[in-house]
Amino acid sequence: MSHRDDIPEHLLRGMTPAPTTMSATELMGLELPPTRWAIPGVLPEGVTILGGKPKMGKSWFALGACIAVASGGAALGKIRVEQGDALYLALEDNNRRLQKRLSKVLAGRAAPEGLDFCTEWPQLDKGGLEALGAYAQERPQLRLIVIDTLKKIRPRDSGSRSVYDLDYEALEPLLPLAAEFGAAILVVHHLRKMEAGDPFDMISGSTGLTGGIDGGLVLKRDRGKQDATLHVDGRDLEQPAELALRWDANIASWSLMGDAEEFRMSEERRQVVDLLRRFGEPLGPKDIAQMLGRNYGALRVMLSEMVKDGLVTTPYRGKYILTNNTNNTNNTNNANNANNGQGGTNVSVVSGATNNQPNNQHDEHCIDKANLLDVSNVSNVSNVSKRRLTTAEVERVKALIADGWGASAARAQVLGEEL
Repeated sequence: MSHRDDIPEHLLRGMTPAPTTMSATELMGLELPPTRWAIPGVLPEGVTILGGKPKMGKSWFALGACIAVASGGAALGKIRVEQGDALYLALEDNNRRLQKRLSKVLAGRAAPEGLDFCTEWPQLDKGGLEALGAYAQERPQLRLIVIDTLKKIRPRDSGSRSVYDLDYEALEPLLPLAAEFGAAILVVHHLRKMEAGDPFDMISGSTGLTGGIDGGLVLKRDRGKQDATLHVDGRDLEQPAELALRWDANIASWSLMGDAEEFRMSEERRQVVDLLRRFGEPLGPKDIAQMLGRNYGALRVMLSEMVKDGLVTTPYRGKYILTNNTNNTNNTNNANNANNGQGGTNVSVVSGATNNQPNNQHDEHCIDKANLLDVSNVSNVSNVSKRRLTTAEVERVKALIADGWGASAARAQVLGEEL
C-alpha cells in the first residue's frame, strides 16, 4: 500500500492528480508520426523565430516561404516542399504594399490558392491565440503560419515579472497550437545592432525568447551586398547549419547557394583564380592578399590547399600562377582573340619608381603597380601608352586593383587601352 492510500478520501479530493508516467519500453513501442517540415532541413513544425536587421530581407524570405508552401514549389529556389495552406500575418504592411511585393515575386505567375494574408490580428492574450486556433481548425492542410512581426502580437502587460519570464512566455502559447496542427509558425523579429560570436545571441530580447521555442533562424547580410548567411538551429535539427543565400533583385527572392562555409571558400578561391587570370603572371601571397583585402596568413594556407588541388602552381618559390587546367578558359580566350585578328599580346610588367612619395605601404604597392612605367616583350605596342598616370587616374586604378583587377588590366581599363 502506498503512502497515498493512507490519506483520507476527503483530503484526496482536493489534491492535484499525480502525473502519468511512461516506461522506456512503452515509449519505444509508440508509433509516432515523423516531423513535418514546411521547408525540409530549414523550417520544421513548431515555433521558430526569424531574426534579422531591419530592411535586410526577412519579410521577403518569409513571403517566399509562404508562396513555396502554398504552391508546392521550391523554397529558396532549390528545396522542394510539400504543398499545403499558408497564412501570412503582415502586421506592419498594408494591402497596396503586399500586392506590390506579391506581384514582384510571382513575376507573372498566378497567385497560389492556398495562401491567405491579413494585416491586422489581435495580440495573443487578447484573442489572437484563439483566432489562430479557429483558423487552423478550418484548414486541415495548414503547413505554415508567418507572424510578421513579434512586437505586434506579443502580450504587453508586464506586471512584476522579470524580462526573462516575459520573453519566455511571449511565444509559449503558440507551442501547443503548432503541435496540435503539425504546422510551422515562423515569427519575424529584429536583431540587436551589437554583433555577437553566436548569431542567436543577437536576437533582440533576453535568452528567454529563444529558450522557450523550437528553433531559430538568423539572416545576416551586409548592407548593399547580394549574399547573406542563414543560420539555422532547432530542436528537430541534428546539428546547426549555415546556409549561403544570394539575393535576386529581379524577382525579389532569396536563392540557396549551398553550405555557407563551402560557398565562402569557393568564392574566395574564385577571387584568387580571377586575380591570377587577369594579372597573367606569377604573384606572391602578399600581393594577392593586399589586392583582395584578405588576411595574409589565411591566404597562404588557402594557396597551399589550392596547390594540392591542382588549381595553382608555384613556378618558383614564393610565387603562384594558374595551372594549365585552371587557365584553359584564359588560353581559349587568347586564341579566339588571335583568330579574330587581335593578336596574342604578351605583356610583361615591371613596376618603376615614382616621384610621389606614398604615405603608407598600401599606397606604395598600388602606385607602383598603377604607373607601370616599363613595358617589355610587347609584340604590338601601338595600343600601349607609357605615359605617367594623373593622380585621379592612379586613384581609379587603385580602386580597380582593390576589387581584384590585375594592375595591367586596371591601367588599360582606366586609359581605355587594349592589352
